Amino acid sequence: MWKLTARGERGSPFAELGSFASIGDAALRILKIEGDPLGTIFFRVYVDPASTRDDAEVLSRLEYQSAKRFYLLQRDAQ
Repeated sequence: MWKLTARGERGSPFAELGSFASIGDAALRILKIEGDPLGTIFFRVYVDPASTRDDAEVLSRLEYQSAKRFYLLQRDAQ
């Protein structure tokens, strides 16, 4: 499962947008929120150069920045 959260302006609190079975399902939710039925989603992956995390851990946190919101998609360990 994947947990999707979002915030507006920098520093504003994150709001939960739901849990999703796949990255694609979460991306479709973002497209709906953004009102872009034909859009494309590009998720960013944050890599800490001081860390030696494996691929699974690196890919467990994905980010997307739109003109209005910042989205965070994280692997839910439940």
